[in-house]
Amino acid sequence: MRKIVEILFYIFPVTFILGNLVVSAHLLLFIILSLFLIKKDKLALRFKITSWIAIIFFLYFFLITAIQYQNIILLKPLLYQSPGLFHKYEGTSLEDNPIFKAFLLFRFPILILIVDTLFLNKIINLKKLFLFTLCFTTFVSLDIILQYITGTDLFGFKSVGNRNSGPFGEETIAGGYLQRFSFFSFFSLLIIFENKKYKNPLLILVIIVHAVAMLLAGNRMSTLLFLFGCGLTFLFIKNLRIAMILGMIGFVGVSFVIAQNDAHIKKSYRSFYDNVRFNFIEREEISKKVIEQQQEELEQSEKTRSKKKLSLLRGSGHYYIFSNAVLVWKDQPLFGFGLKSFRVKCWHNLTDGTYNIMKSSKKYLACSNHPHNYYLELLAESGVIGGGLLLILFIIFWKDFFYYFMRYGRRTNFEMFFLAPLVITIFLEIWPLRSSGSFFSTWNATFIWLIISLLLANKGKEKIN
Repeated sequence: MRKIVEILFYIFPVTFILGNLVVSAHLLLFIILSLFLIKKDKLALRFKITSWIAIIFFLYFFLITAIQYQNIILLKPLLYQSPGLFHKYEGTSLEDNPIFKAFLLFRFPILILIVDTLFLNKIINLKKLFLFTLCFTTFVSLDIILQYITGTDLFGFKSVGNRNSGPFGEETIAGGYLQRFSFFSFFSLLIIFENKKYKNPLLILVIIVHAVAMLLAGNRMSTLLFLFGCGLTFLFIKNLRIAMILGMIGFVGVSFVIAQNDAHIKKSYRSFYDNVRFNFIEREEISKKVIEQQQEELEQSEKTRSKKKLSLLRGSGHYYIFSNAVLVWKDQPLFGFGLKSFRVKCWHNLTDGTYNIMKSSKKYLACSNHPHNYYLELLAESGVIGGGLLLILFIIFWKDFFYYFMRYGRRTNFEMFFLAPLVITIFLEIWPLRSSGSFFSTWNATFIWLIISLLLANKGKEKIN
């Protein structure tokens, strides 16, 4: 039984390649068999304050979701006003119901407890996990590069424009996968080949291969976050500085050649740069013109206004979705509206023209299934209370790690090689100034809570395996 649990834990990186259904099934199987092992072998358990905070958050979120979707005053009138939404939520099967989905989220605090218990009893360790990750991220990177060069990857999936997803097929998330797992791979080389002369040349090659694959995958935000993470690694991990800077020089050289010979890649990243510049530099310069244009639209018909709004959303990034998320949060700032409520409330705000102009500080709005930012999603769907609980959780383990790094970082470099990629990865994941998928989606949530579980189980108070 122990060997099966070990294998299930170490192959987490590969299940993320196989899709949401496999991720869900794998996580469920890992939890069930781990609980059985804990009971069978009577393994030692420990409940930390962080575990209790996670339990309280998910219990609170389940109750809020159940209350809001049953409340005749809050969400149900909006569902009735929109026949499409009403049918979607009233006629769905149990597994698609937001209340049932919120209940299933309890698997994540259970995951925290299980991972902590398995580490405490030395059944699993980070060294093997990092080694498995190195194998899978390298495979994905090489498959993406092959797909770009030949037009088809090893599985027959074809390249589409500037998108090369490799083994992910039609799911354009290869860049996100590499951004999340690459740092495990880099540090695994420091651990596995600690005293080998060819360690640095191999590490430089791996960095270049992963970075180029991420560029070719076409996920621009993931590429930006990856480069940000490389910068953090260079600043704080002296053992990686030479390899990292040489790897980045090699990456820039290869990227320049690709951009000069591939119009799709060049145009994609150029438009991304222009969009970032628009959102952070030029927005103030054009704000007066936008406000004047909106005021003029007040005199037009609702139909004409709607068409113009839609045209102005193109090329503006997620700014207008963020604005709508803030409005949703303001309607219920303390408690939020529950899981998957944003997609209901945002369309209500979008179709109510008077509400848009009068209450959005004269900004255009847009809608989506989620706000494309973890913090705005947490505020809109769990309110200040739910968001505050998770913020407390983050503050606790950041405090613990800061204390550990300051006290032991210079003396225990080998242990730092295990902790540093976890810290860098979760820092990039919860970085507030980024667009993102849904915090509660299967792929994102499993990854986030898996990393949090590893952090809480290996925060330096006990020796790392």
